[in-house]
Amino acid sequence: SNTMRQGVHSAALASALEVADQVLLFDPGDLDWAPDTALAPLGARAQVYTDLDDLLSSLVQGTRSGDRVLIMSNGGFGGLHDRLLEGLAQKRAAQH
Repeated sequence: SNTMRQGVHSAALASALEVADQVLLFDPGDLDWAPDTALAPLGARAQVYTDLDDLLSSLVQGTRSGDRVLIMSNGGFGGLHDRLLEGLAQKRAAQH
């Protein structure tokens, strides 16, 4: 949303995500705030990506059976939803 792009909620972002085991955030490069700074309280549990393919690769590699993945986006997000399902299916096939 525009409020997220403008950083309206950036000060509350880390506390809102503190129960997550891992947070992967995409920074398109034109945000009005610094995601690294906003997520710093989460330490190593938070990673910021400027390349969507890198984020997807990390997500596929780090996801295990039984994990829950929440994707929050106000748009198509580069087809990430379908690409993630495809990547997980390929990972599962390679393991069997």
